[in-house]
Amino acid sequence: MKINNYIEIISKLNPLEESKFEYKSTVWHKLNEDLKKYLFDFENKPVSRKAVIESFKNYYIGKVHFSVPFGLTMVWGFGDTGYGTYRTNSYYSQDNHKIFIENSFKFVANNQIENAYKELQKIKGLNISYISKLLYFASRAQNHQSYCLIYDIRVAKSLVKLNCPEEIFEILDIKPSNKYIHYNKYNILIHKVAKENNVSAEALEMFLFNQSF
Repeated sequence: MKINNYIEIISKLNPLEESKFEYKSTVWHKLNEDLKKYLFDFENKPVSRKAVIESFKNYYIGKVHFSVPFGLTMVWGFGDTGYGTYRTNSYYSQDNHKIFIENSFKFVANNQIENAYKELQKIKGLNISYISKLLYFASRAQNHQSYCLIYDIRVAKSLVKLNCPEEIFEILDIKPSNKYIHYNKYNILIHKVAKENNVSAEALEMFLFNQSF
């Protein structure tokens, strides 16, 4: 991966603090009522990566319901987009979906990432972007050395843009694969490149998402 010219930029990134979105009650007012109650303390406050990781840690030690870290992940991911409430409700409102979500979190606790990934795939409409977000926050909370990373269309495009001529990049329709084997290879790649360049893997992922090149 051709990132030699961007190491200084990447090393200065602080994903845990800088990457955040406000949980605006006016934007999320149609959120599932049960989920809204779980997230009451976070209304109209910034939700950072660090805050989401802390919520997962609290879930894993039994201090909060699994709905808290799940809901905060959705808020952090969708921000103030108009469709975030609708999609979050569709993921959360069905009882079997709740089982899949909590099962996946338990799989992460046992470092069974493939099982966690495939459990989340059972939720209709939940794609690689949000599956990877949930796995990222959960695995960071568990202090896994090779924690999962967020993988969405912006990151996928950046990976290609950094490694092919511009004239080729412009004619490609790039989307991240939803297969676990490919997601696992992506995680291995980003951790490897980050280690080789003495930067954090999540900072490298944030750089790819920001597309600051």
